[in-house]
Amino acid sequence: MKRHLLFFPILILYITSTARAQSTADTTRGWTHAMIAELHLAEVSYTHWTQGGTNALSYIANVNGRSVDNQTKTNWATSYKLDFGQAKLNGEDLRKTDDEIHLESILTYKMGVHINPYASASLLTQFAPGYQYSDTAGVAPTEVSNFFDPAYITEAAGMGWTISKALQTRLGLALREIVTNHFPQYASEPLETEVKKVRIQGGLESESEAEVPIDDNVLFRAKVDLFSPFNTMDRIVVHGEGSIIAKVSKVFSAELSALVIDEPDVSPYLQIKQGLSLGISYAIL
Repeated sequence: MKRHLLFFPILILYITSTARAQSTADTTRGWTHAMIAELHLAEVSYTHWTQGGTNALSYIANVNGRSVDNQTKTNWATSYKLDFGQAKLNGEDLRKTDDEIHLESILTYKMGVHINPYASASLLTQFAPGYQYSDTAGVAPTEVSNFFDPAYITEAAGMGWTISKALQTRLGLALREIVTNHFPQYASEPLETEVKKVRIQGGLESESEAEVPIDDNVLFRAKVDLFSPFNTMDRIVVHGEGSIIAKVSKVFSAELSALVIDEPDVSPYLQIKQGLSLGISYAIL
């Protein structure tokens, strides 16, 4: 599979371009805050069941928030995404299914046009240890990651383009830092024998976000981050996520989500995670 996965932002652009054009003017001034907490549960239990089956219990908890200070000449937006989930199958120990800490802050200077300069900083890491499990009975799991191990820190500056209220994209120069402790394989250079716990790369950053209403209570949301190091421009790092969220009622919602990661220096394969869940959604702010 080709690593030039630029079709993601192209796809988002195509979807949004088919929607009705919207004005991007925003007259709101000062701080606005939004925060949504969600809890998704799934449970199956059997008693004297003759047709076979496995007891299962799983949960996913997440908090998504955004704080924006919108002024006449500047816009400062800070977003945060916190996810954690576990599953328990047939009496086994709890195993982690979701784990993400993603913080991002973007300062945009308004020039009175659709294209404006920006500066940004972001952090991506996890809460708890991550393990690889063996299919062989009795073999202990192997720890492969932990909190801030690895942690991805990116600072960037460039130009952002507000195509519509539903779609924004940006392109800029970036500095990407990979911080590790016990698991330096995430920061290792290809074909390099020296073990390094920190890796700093300069390159180009691109980020595209889309939020398109499909129906009165259905929303399509997607975000694609691309990073291309200067010394290996053909080895693009891709982090793309998308979801379709259906609001069943004021409290209950269903979500179909997918996460795609392509990081050539970590794995030669395209990493894909997908999920379907029904749970409780509550707007705190």
